[in-house]
Amino acid sequence: MLKNIIKQVWNQRRMNGWILLELIIAGFFLWTVVDPVYMLAVQHFTPKGYEEEGRFVLQLSAYGQNSSKRDTTVTHEQQQAAFQQIVRQVNNCPEVESVVLVRNSSFPNGGSWSGTQLYADTIQAKEGKYVHAQLYDYNNFEEGNIFKTYGMKDALTGGDVVVPEDAATRGLYFVSEGFAKHMFGSVDVVGKKIYTWNGNFTEIAGVFKDFRHRDFEPAYPLVVMVNNGFYDTPYMHYMYLVAFKLKDGVDAEAFEERFMKEEAPHMGIANFYCTVFRSFESQRKEYAEQNGVYNLIRLKLSLAGFTLMCIFLGMVGTFWIRCNARRQEVGLMRSLGATQRNIVARFLFESALIVTVAFVVSLIALVHYAMEGNMTLIEGAGELRFASIPWLLEDTPRFCMTSLITYLILLLIALVGTIIPVRRATNVLPADALRDE
Repeated sequence: MLKNIIKQVWNQRRMNGWILLELIIAGFFLWTVVDPVYMLAVQHFTPKGYEEEGRFVLQLSAYGQNSSKRDTTVTHEQQQAAFQQIVRQVNNCPEVESVVLVRNSSFPNGGSWSGTQLYADTIQAKEGKYVHAQLYDYNNFEEGNIFKTYGMKDALTGGDVVVPEDAATRGLYFVSEGFAKHMFGSVDVVGKKIYTWNGNFTEIAGVFKDFRHRDFEPAYPLVVMVNNGFYDTPYMHYMYLVAFKLKDGVDAEAFEERFMKEEAPHMGIANFYCTVFRSFESQRKEYAEQNGVYNLIRLKLSLAGFTLMCIFLGMVGTFWIRCNARRQEVGLMRSLGATQRNIVARFLFESALIVTVAFVVSLIALVHYAMEGNMTLIEGAGELRFASIPWLLEDTPRFCMTSLITYLILLLIALVGTIIPVRRATNVLPADALRDE
């Protein structure tokens, strides 16, 4: 049967050739809109690596040189002490479970981003082979623990990340499971060394589950550092944020109202004052609105829907015309004793064969398209690809899944455009079908 079907398709190669060309073009363009929609879905259902509920962030500002409220006698040392006092004040709130002092770039959905290049050994450093990692930095003042406050979990045990007491003094790193896999091929890397560009090295003290810095973006390799002192700068209010977690069962809205009314006014010390107080959830929404993330998502979905509608109408019409043009052939098959089921199956197999051949051809162009850098790991940040990982290792699973989805959509459309006219043709009497021109 297969041989006869292939022969039939070949005998009608003139008509099928134009259909094949249409499917090749449709397959390529459909893939380009399926891929971003697929990634949006993957990112939506992928765990963030942290918890939003009951998490807040506090940002301080300082009166400027021209402000009448500025105390010119305040020293840098007094500002450091005042900053520590504010952290203690937050930590002493009865509703608060944990507090951590973090860099302004060490916060999910924040506007800042800090990164570094790291190497598995000195040979890789000389060869320029590295993994580009995002860098989080926090202060262990008041026993601050970013993993506890953010709800980050150990990749090996699934429990809390254990931070050694000497983590800050030894300069230990904590790395995400994505970083560990790309650097060493495994998450069991505690105790291994990683090197910086100048040849210095440190040890890995723990591996945590992948962490998504921004919503609607994949998890980027992340490294977390611990410090036990302030950076010597008069602009601490720009560099540091106070992140904290509420105790379970605390009403977040009631706490926020109480905090701004009772606690925030007492933070006006040493030229500091409270300016930003928001939840992790509101921060995520604000970032998405300010950076046009929601508009971009709407655009992608609209484009995908419009493209799919156009391809559906075009392909259904094409296969409908193809089947109607062969009514006489259907009548002849019925007169020779072929059942409706056999005829429908034959036509469906022909359509599936044409779609398959066309999509295989379009895959050649799609592979070239993907390898030219059109599949970025992070939306709008193609320069942030893992420099040490070849394309085939990084993007092949995604490419294959997108290709499979595209193929199934094309196949479904072709089958829909085939089965309806063929079934109608088989319901016509053979004599009437044979009289059709």
